[in-house]
Amino acid sequence: MMENLDLLAPVWTHVTTMQPVRGEGVYLYDENDERYIDFTSGIGVTNTGHCHPKVVRAIQEQAEKLLFGQVNIVIPHTTTALAEALNRITPSPIDTFFFSNSGAEAVEGAIKLARHATGKPNIIVFQGGFHGRTSGAMALTTAKTVYRVGYQPLPAGVFVAPYPYSYYYGWDEEATTEFCMKQLDLILHTQTAPDETAAVLIEPVLGEGGYVPAPIEFLKQLR
Repeated sequence: MMENLDLLAPVWTHVTTMQPVRGEGVYLYDENDERYIDFTSGIGVTNTGHCHPKVVRAIQEQAEKLLFGQVNIVIPHTTTALAEALNRITPSPIDTFFFSNSGAEAVEGAIKLARHATGKPNIIVFQGGFHGRTSGAMALTTAKTVYRVGYQPLPAGVFVAPYPYSYYYGWDEEATTEFCMKQLDLILHTQTAPDETAAVLIEPVLGEGGYVPAPIEFLKQLR
């Protein structure tokens, strides 16, 4: 079936051309029943493994009851049940929830919420972050130029601060934290004033930018 790949839009790169027909646990199987270990976990999506029996059973049970309910027309019971479950474990003052289909959609929603709630236009992000491929999320993404090439100009009001990547700078975490906090302070004094800044968006563990955890002290000072 490899000849059919040219029917796919060329916007995606492909790490492999392996075409799985089924999955089980950490394994993927092709049409010849060759087995491959999925070290990516579907880029983190299949964190319970492929076709976990409980997940499969839950999908089957729901599909037999209701496949879709547009939330601004009807309110499915599962939607409110999930909101109630989240409300029991999230810290105060979080007490309302917005459900989306993807990370990019969640980020877009977060940007809109921050700007609407604060009345401020600007967002600060960190170098190397990946936040999605939709226009607003792409404007926040600095992991690779490939995501942005051909789509400029992107939405404005985004300012980029250095991520506390100690290995990159060749410093220890204390020196890196001090430098990055000073640079963030400089941005707030020279590019986007606090009274114009709606939110600061950071990946606590940098993903595509190198899989780098931010120093705990940096996150404490940032908060």
